[in-house]
Amino acid sequence: MRRAAPVGAGALAALVLAVTLAGCSTSAVGPGPGPQPTATGSGTPGDASAPDGPHLTAEGRVFDPVADDVDPDGECEGESGRETLELFDRAAWPELDVRAGEARMTCGNADGAGWRHIADGHTGDFDELAALIGAEWEDVAWFAIDRALEQPTRVEAYRDDIVNYDVLVEHVEGGEVQRSWMVTVGVGLGSGQIITAFPDEQR
Repeated sequence: MRRAAPVGAGALAALVLAVTLAGCSTSAVGPGPGPQPTATGSGTPGDASAPDGPHLTAEGRVFDPVADDVDPDGECEGESGRETLELFDRAAWPELDVRAGEARMTCGNADGAGWRHIADGHTGDFDELAALIGAEWEDVAWFAIDRALEQPTRVEAYRDDIVNYDVLVEHVEGGEVQRSWMVTVGVGLGSGQIITAFPDEQR
């Protein structure tokens, strides 16, 4: 896990203000108007061995409960909210003049931003997806966050300084998509910090 220098107090205060203004409901930081994406394939490109049983997939990658196992709560235990938990690669989105870079997941605070904020407000949301395949909510959330940032289904401007990276996560069973969610990851453009992440069921 890569570590980076802690974020300055001024940047953290600005981020908390952005979260307060933005909120975490699907109407506030969620997907905007526009066509809904169609279902994607259920296997990794070039991989003919997609799981036979129920599984989750996002933009060509299948969730793997072993490879995608994480322990962010353990990593953040005893750490300050400004501590960097992970640096994710973040894709460019030319339509919005968003350049590629990194997105910083901090340990955060429940009433602010970062991992503790996601855990405090959206454990149940992600657990709905995880329960379908007998996985842990943290692992599914981390998988979705990574896919949204690295291979987004779409990217939308929320404000001048915040963009939403969205990825379509699908529950596949018997070779058919049963349900799908758009997982939104809000990122501050100036700070590069991950503000929040949550799923919104599509069907």
